[in-house]
Amino acid sequence: MKDTCLHFCRWTVGLAICVCLLAACSDDWNNHYGKDESLPTASLMQQIAAEEDLSLFMRMLELTGLDSVLSSSQTYTVWAPVDAALEGLDMNDVEALGRVLKNHVARYASPSSTDASQKIYMLNGKPMHFAEGRFSGVELLKSDVRCKNGILHKIADQIPYKYSILEYISLHPDYSHLYDFICRFDEKIYDAELSSTYDSVFVNYNPLLQDPKYGMGDIANEDSLYTMILPDNAAWQAAYDRISPYFRPFNKEVALADSIQKVQTSLAIVEGLSFRQAIVAPAKDDSLLTVTQKLIYGAGDYLNGYEAVEASNGMMYLAKGQLNANDTCVWNHVINLEAENMDYRQSLSGTNAYIRTTDINSLVQNVSDASYLEVSSGNVDGGIVFDIPNTLAATYDVYVDFVSPLVDGENMREEKTKLVFQLKFMGDNGRQTIKNNNTATEVAVPEKGGIVSVKAFSAVPFPVADFYDNMWKLDKDNIGMDIAETTTLQVKTKVSSTDAKKGYVRKFRIDRIRLVPSVK
Repeated sequence: MKDTCLHFCRWTVGLAICVCLLAACSDDWNNHYGKDESLPTASLMQQIAAEEDLSLFMRMLELTGLDSVLSSSQTYTVWAPVDAALEGLDMNDVEALGRVLKNHVARYASPSSTDASQKIYMLNGKPMHFAEGRFSGVELLKSDVRCKNGILHKIADQIPYKYSILEYISLHPDYSHLYDFICRFDEKIYDAELSSTYDSVFVNYNPLLQDPKYGMGDIANEDSLYTMILPDNAAWQAAYDRISPYFRPFNKEVALADSIQKVQTSLAIVEGLSFRQAIVAPAKDDSLLTVTQKLIYGAGDYLNGYEAVEASNGMMYLAKGQLNANDTCVWNHVINLEAENMDYRQSLSGTNAYIRTTDINSLVQNVSDASYLEVSSGNVDGGIVFDIPNTLAATYDVYVDFVSPLVDGENMREEKTKLVFQLKFMGDNGRQTIKNNNTATEVAVPEKGGIVSVKAFSAVPFPVADFYDNMWKLDKDNIGMDIAETTTLQVKTKVSSTDAKKGYVRKFRIDRIRLVPSVK
């Protein structure tokens, strides 16, 4: 596996702030001793060497090079486990030993009198606490041994090591598919706040994790809580094989098309994996909201069968071999387009379109977002065209939800119109495919006077995806670029002069367009 890409820049800044606060602890510790008391002369390393039952801890410090750190003039606090607690460690795995040691050392002086509410950040950034004569749940055998560069506490056992979510993924090869995909978005960005006139500072950044709008959550951050499903490589591959056909794009450059499909499929997987806060009892929740704002119903079923593991910054659910998500759970949702959205519509010649709103006094309720589009024309075939964004290579039923004429009052009860529909989308060869529904569909006031839902097209197979993912939108090369949707739906009146004499009007009101995945 490639080098770890742990994105600790955020909590590092936070740690620096906390370190400043903790500096006061060092002053309090020094002030605790009167003028007549002698100051310690032994360094932390010298004191550790003098303790007979800390020989293994001493050896670990020497093997990892941390002995020089604890011999320096910098102030540290050390929680040293006795030899009996370290006998099972592999002294040949220096990297693992380093992780253990950084879980037992903190900057600045932290006496056992430190308030239980005070977070103490270890060298690995993990926050811990003193409480009831213990530290992070471990018994203190000997506490507050003063050294000239800090404080030594002797403890009965190792402090339990909890991985952050990203740390766990990075260190376990079974999750390399997920980890490699996360790391492909690593970059260095300029930090104006940390930089000075003479020194430019660049920090690690990963938009897939850290973007405030589109990121899946900063799962390396020790000061935030997340829950994440971790698919092992077998589960990832099974999900990829199932999902990738939905993201089949059309592009004459085969290699580029394959790359787009791979990224978009992988993004679809990760968008359903992370949630805010630590979810310990998922069966109690009716639904889950992912960090990327995907609503998932049936929380218990969605997390059922996974091994729950506590992380230092939340909960992990280990998915081995299979993910529970079905095809419409995250990546093949209903596409809803609000008709009043001006970015996705164009009026045909001679057609007027106005945005209207409803309120609690309206005769028609349950209008999506309490607004709709009123369309009228003096032409026989006046109407409007909607651009449909982010269609997948899937089969859709196409619905148009009309608002009953009653929205304009009881005197509209007899109003009715006739409509036809045209659907355009990209074909397998990159050329436009056109489907027409020229059977005049009558839209009038329903018995209950509410929303009139019309299925304009049934089970239409879209051979290729017309999809723009969030990482594409964040790419600086794409900012400001116009997106030309290849999928459109045209809604037109079909009211002849003869029809007009029969009471039909060239006017209709659209709430929204819905493309509903047709699931077999």
